[in-house]
Amino acid sequence: MTGAPDVARAAAALDRRGFLRLAGAATAAGLLPAGCGGVPPPFSPGPDVTLGALSPRAYATLTAAATRMVGPAGAAMIARREVDVGRLADDLLARNPALAAPIGQALAVLEFGVWPLLPKLRPFTALDAVGQDAVLRDLARSDLSLKRALYGGVRALALTTFYGAPAARPLSGYPGPFGASGIGVADAMVAR
Repeated sequence: MTGAPDVARAAAALDRRGFLRLAGAATAAGLLPAGCGGVPPPFSPGPDVTLGALSPRAYATLTAAATRMVGPAGAAMIARREVDVGRLADDLLARNPALAAPIGQALAVLEFGVWPLLPKLRPFTALDAVGQDAVLRDLARSDLSLKRALYGGVRALALTTFYGAPAARPLSGYPGPFGASGIGVADAMVAR
């Protein structure tokens, strides 16, 4: 998948030590919940999905975040499982194991981080659309570079996997990579 360098740059910006320091401080202060419930059904992996790099909770968190980032038409495709962002991301991360740990940590903070780290008291996947949008907006606009990096990493992975899926191509008008399925260079370069 061509988006791996974008995801790698975003994950590198997470600065593992800084991230772990922030997560450790939040845990020590009691800001991260100690236990976790089950994975919410609308975002959970299907019974036919075998995960190699992501946990079921990380899969659900990424799927929920992607639903908020790709717009209404894309969200409907994810809800109908026409594009399985979590499975595609798991495949990408399994091929790039150095990215799996920082992305997994970022998804854990997005899911379980609470106020004052994030503007929420419940898991990200338990929030309604308005609450999820507020959390993502807070991350994107934060004065803390670590929070912006967390948002950038999750966003890069969500958009790379969603728009890289053949089923999402009609939304962007991209016919696919040239040389695949009879698509010529001219076809791939036509703006629609």
